[in-house]
Amino acid sequence: RLQLTKETGYAGFEAKPAEIGHPGEAVRAKCAAAGVTCVAIGAGPQEGIPYAAAAGAGILRTAVAKDQTKRWVEAAGERGIILTVHPHVGTRDTPGAVETREDLLRYLDERPGVFACPDTGHLALCGSDPVQTIRDLGSRCRYLHLKDLPAHRINNRHAPGEKFCELGTGALDLAGVLKALEEIRYEGWIMVERDSREPDYVQSAKNMRAVLRKQGC
Repeated sequence: RLQLTKETGYAGFEAKPAEIGHPGEAVRAKCAAAGVTCVAIGAGPQEGIPYAAAAGAGILRTAVAKDQTKRWVEAAGERGIILTVHPHVGTRDTPGAVETREDLLRYLDERPGVFACPDTGHLALCGSDPVQTIRDLGSRCRYLHLKDLPAHRINNRHAPGEKFCELGTGALDLAGVLKALEEIRYEGWIMVERDSREPDYVQSAKNMRAVLRKQGC
C-alpha cells in the first residue's frame, strides 16, 4: 500500500488503526523506509492519540465530548498531535453531529483547541458551500479531505447512486477551494478521496493526482 501511495504520486496517507493492521511503531518504520508520511489517523482519542504518536502522525481525526475537550486536547498536544473534526453526512441524529458548515463552526466554538478537517464532498452533499466554509474557518482549518461529487448530489443526500466521483469529473469548484485555501494561508495537508473502490483504483488515483497538478498542486 505504501508503495502504491508513492507510485500514484501522493506523499502521504490517512487510515484507521484497524485498517492498517500493524502497531504504530511498525507503521513509522515502514513509512520511513518507503519515503511516505503517515499524515493522520482516524480513531477515538483514547486509541488514536497513542497510535498516532507511535506512527508519527501529527493529526488525529476524531470526535470529543464537550466536557472532555480540555483533557484530550492537552493529551494530544503533549505528543505533538492536533485534534480535527470532520463533517460527515448521515450523522444528524448523533449527539454532537457535524454535517454542515454551521455544525462545524458550532462544534469548534464549543471545543476550544479542536481544529477542522472540512470535507468538500460531505459539505456539498449536505448543502454547505465548501469554499465559503474554508474561508469562514480561517486558521481553524488545519487539514482537508478533498472529494468531488456529481452535480445532482449537491444538497441532495437522498439521491440514488454513488455520492462521490473522481476528482475533476464532478461539480466541485476545485479552483475555488484552492483559492480559498490560499486566502487563509493554508499550509497543511490535502487528502484526496474517492470513497469507493474502482475496478482500476490505481489509475483513478493517478487521474486525480494529475487534476491537482494541473491546478499547480
